[in-house]
Amino acid sequence: MKKYFALLLTAALFCTSCGKTSSYVKTSGFAQGTTWHITYKSFDNEILTPQFDSILNAFDFSMSAYNKESRLTKLNQNLTFEVDENFKAVFASSEYLYKLSDGLFDPTCRPLVNAWGFNKHKDLRKPLQSELDSILEFVGMDKVRISGNRLEKDDERITLNFNANAQGYSVDLLCLWLKDHGYENFLVEVGGEVRAFGKNSENQTWKVGIDTPIDGSTEENRDITAAVLLENQSLCTSGDYRNFFVIDGKKYSHELNAKTGYPKDDSLLSVSVITPDALLGDGLATTVMVMGLEKGFRLVDSLPEAEGFFIYSDKNGSFQTLKTKGFNYIDLTNN
Repeated sequence: MKKYFALLLTAALFCTSCGKTSSYVKTSGFAQGTTWHITYKSFDNEILTPQFDSILNAFDFSMSAYNKESRLTKLNQNLTFEVDENFKAVFASSEYLYKLSDGLFDPTCRPLVNAWGFNKHKDLRKPLQSELDSILEFVGMDKVRISGNRLEKDDERITLNFNANAQGYSVDLLCLWLKDHGYENFLVEVGGEVRAFGKNSENQTWKVGIDTPIDGSTEENRDITAAVLLENQSLCTSGDYRNFFVIDGKKYSHELNAKTGYPKDDSLLSVSVITPDALLGDGLATTVMVMGLEKGFRLVDSLPEAEGFFIYSDKNGSFQTLKTKGFNYIDLTNN
């Protein structure tokens, strides 16, 4: 259920301090079935790509649904494995959002995703109601828990997929490593989830773009609706304009309601949320998309640690925007 940003990154700026050359370095790679990009102010033009790859590879072996050898995959196969601290953190955040959304955010809805064909992005289809009813019997995060270091299930058919918030947490892990190693100015992006600290190469606040939710747009072919200045914050977006299919003229989104088994049916096209960390922001953005415009806005507006920017379609099919009071942005629609 993924979501992308245009990163408005500036060119490298070089200076000299304390006898060492200081510069901004950009690096990128692949993990979790997507791409990552990191820009950081280096101490001596050092390249940290191997360290970033190591962190993300270790995370993949814990939480990735794409890795056949990951701890998550083995647990979904009902093999006996202890959960690690990363798993516990993402699970706890998922429980929080599950309760906050009255069950609409639910990592156990993986079988529903598979039934619609969104897991492999092929063979997309509308499942029979009887099929959905059968699956819903073993969907619900209240049917699974962590006891000590073990995952317990009420039904062995229960499987988990943390694609809705795991990438956000991987962003947080990369930021934590950079902070722990003395880096103060950097921007981290994994699969479109972004978190920034300090200043960019022009000694200005990091600027990140929000895509216009045009159906079928891609990373290479996109428009930008707004830009956001991020200072020690994360920006996460969820939308249904890239991952969907159409049957008999009706659009079916990959954002599924875990209570009904059906995709969301609402005018909300995308939501971007600013939060202190990307784990919360990633999951919250997905939660709001499933909840819809009115309920989603009320939820974000009620959270002191979050601000939101909503793009929706009016009755004429035109894009409209709505934001919470503290969400500040630069309007690029007329530029």
